[in-house]
Amino acid sequence: MSNWPFRFIHAGNFHLEQPIYGLAEVPDHLRETFLAAHFRAAQRVFDAALAEEVDFVVLSGDLVQSQRSSPRSLVFLVRQFERLAEREIAVYWAGGSVDPPRAWPAAMALPENVHTFPVGRAADFLHSRDEKPLARLVGRSREDQENIGSYQLRADVGGLFTIAIVSGSADESELTGSSVDYWALGGRQNRSTLCTSPVVAHWPGSPQGRSPRETGPHGATLVQVDESRRVRSSLLPTDEVRWHHERIEVDASTHGEQIERMLRERIEAIRDGTRDVDRLIRWTIAGDGPLMAQLRHGTLAADLLDWLHVEYGTEPPVLWTISLETEAAAALPHDWYEQESILGDYLRTIREHQTDEELPLSLEAYLSERHLAGTLAGAVELSGAVTRQRVLRQAALLGVDLLSGDNGMNDSGADAPKGVAS
Repeated sequence: MSNWPFRFIHAGNFHLEQPIYGLAEVPDHLRETFLAAHFRAAQRVFDAALAEEVDFVVLSGDLVQSQRSSPRSLVFLVRQFERLAEREIAVYWAGGSVDPPRAWPAAMALPENVHTFPVGRAADFLHSRDEKPLARLVGRSREDQENIGSYQLRADVGGLFTIAIVSGSADESELTGSSVDYWALGGRQNRSTLCTSPVVAHWPGSPQGRSPRETGPHGATLVQVDESRRVRSSLLPTDEVRWHHERIEVDASTHGEQIERMLRERIEAIRDGTRDVDRLIRWTIAGDGPLMAQLRHGTLAADLLDWLHVEYGTEPPVLWTISLETEAAAALPHDWYEQESILGDYLRTIREHQTDEELPLSLEAYLSERHLAGTLAGAVELSGAVTRQRVLRQAALLGVDLLSGDNGMNDSGADAPKGVAS
């Protein structure tokens, strides 16, 4: 079988029914961006297909949940398919967990260039150019939580380059043992590659990160296959807004002017990116020392937030700080727990609750009758080991800040608070 070079775009996880979320409050000047970002990012996928003059587009599911979406989303998607049809670019679409073919409204016909895969069984399509076969596309739309390995998708018996299109979880050993050349995977928001040899298995992620957890660039994947069946892939960024989580380390000698300089240097580096895209930044300041106490309980954190918003958050491209959080050093010094002081007694009590999960950790004594009768009723006991340890850790830090003789905000460092004598 002769092989011909070809190019295609692999994309998925549009979730047109779900705009950006995860912020307690959206600034007025970013509201329109937040509402439109996922549509603009999805349109850039189709813009790229036209600009790159690809042979076809592969969509690995979760494009739109029609039951939860407005007609706008469905009309938008059909219009993008029609744009590709005008250039004779085919679309191969395997449904994910939210978009099985049966969920598409029967009254809204898809253009003839769109080929969908059924649920519950595999189907295949032969894609040709000028009557010369280029690739075999096999796939099936997702059913419940099946593992991809159970689908048993097979390569073209004549040796033609084969692309499998599926959505869900996958095991590398099952995929690398198959005869498929490229696994076009779907169902993950972030871009990742499971394997590159002897076969390629890849999730392109979402064209637009929609929450603070979906950091980094998002887009579609351009896949190029040469005459020798070698695969080269590259990211085509499409995101309108990009999430960042930046971490800065401080120590006992770090002061306010230094942290401002560190924030400025980091945000300038972010702004020097190659593409004009708005950024949403979550900062974590980690370490110990008096600066950490000032950030937790003084006005410094609020002052830094105001400065970052004014300095970087208004002019395009916008670099908007969504939060500035603190993270203390991994462990408090051992000798703090041995002090004969109220602070020492307090930390020892905290340690007992950290090491013995059977000790009750009740909030009932600290809640008013109004709260006990309202939304906090039944929730006065903290459940879950992770939540319990996090709360105890924060309680220990609060005790260090408030029970140290100078509230942990002196200039001599926080390495030896004496607390209040017992």
